[in-house]
Amino acid sequence: MSQNKSVNEMNEEFINKLIEEAGMGVGLEADVLSQLKSDMLERLEDRIKAVILANIPEYKLGEFEKLIDSGNAKEIQDFCILTIPNFTEVIAGEFLNFRSRYINIA
Repeated sequence: MSQNKSVNEMNEEFINKLIEEAGMGVGLEADVLSQLKSDMLERLEDRIKAVILANIPEYKLGEFEKLIDSGNAKEIQDFCILTIPNFTEVIAGEFLNFRSRYINIA
């Protein structure tokens, strides 16, 4: 992850690029495009959360819930990196799966 960008900023960039590549924003009014981006960002974040939860061992879920409640993004990320084997690849795979739902790859 880039030191200068937050996870949220990177997710927003991903969604903006996806919408552009898929041609979904063409001809949309600004408020409609803004809502589309917001909806897609929410879906992406939900998918990322789901894949994280699916990969955390059951005996670590209580600890993970406490971290979520604390709201400390750095501690949550560190926990996921230490707890989920191949965390980066798991998340990257979910980004690719999400992208493939909207862009046909020949």
